[in-house]
Amino acid sequence: MGYERIVSLTPSITETVFALGAGERLVGVTDSCDYPPEANSIAHICSWFAPDIERIAALKPDLILGLETAHQDLVLLLEARGARDVRLVLFSPATVDDALSDIMSLGAFLNMRKAAELLVGKLQRRLEKLNDQVKQIPREEQLTVSRVLDIEDNNLIVAGPGSFQYDVIRLAGGINVTTATRGAYPKVSFQAFRSWDPDMIFFCGTDQKYITRLQADPLWQSLEAIRRGNIHLFDCGLTCRTGPRIIDMAELLFKVLYG
Repeated sequence: MGYERIVSLTPSITETVFALGAGERLVGVTDSCDYPPEANSIAHICSWFAPDIERIAALKPDLILGLETAHQDLVLLLEARGARDVRLVLFSPATVDDALSDIMSLGAFLNMRKAAELLVGKLQRRLEKLNDQVKQIPREEQLTVSRVLDIEDNNLIVAGPGSFQYDVIRLAGGINVTTATRGAYPKVSFQAFRSWDPDMIFFCGTDQKYITRLQADPLWQSLEAIRRGNIHLFDCGLTCRTGPRIIDMAELLFKVLYG
């Protein structure tokens, strides 16, 4: 079936729909869907984590695309409204391979298998090239890395083994310090984090003063990454999304780590 009225509940899915050449079919996106720029002109259905069911219904979609971790409640909401003509498809990418598989699945839903095959083929070739570059880095020279999502008092939320961001670090040739943790985004104490003492730490956002404040914090000055000047702030559009630009993030991370 060729769906013609699509609502996307995540920036990653919005990017993927555009990358497949089906952006004109999108009738609704979230407030965070800002790439490509054309997405900004599409009707908003509120935030990705709290989509407005009334706004969605008003757009009369025939396909809604979202995440298993965030949008399961829409199943019951749509059933309660008797929305039998709307298909809800939820994805759950935990690795880069999952993200590429989701692109293929989305291509199938949109009757754009060929476009998906071409897109994924290009991305896989870039991954193969990146893998070859990583192999050139001797094991003893590979850097330990942690992706920190948030800081709450003396606790940190980090990317754990169940997250795609953990997988991006691995593909970029970094050694995850969070290997022994459980879950996608565990909360750890600063004391535990300091015992890992990663060579490189990265966040996402636009406020460079955030990094400056951490560098001036006596507690953080005890970390190797601070002493090395190896603490970074990346674009959230690359760091936090599983669309086609997930490969851009892996390539960028490799470049920052190994120059």
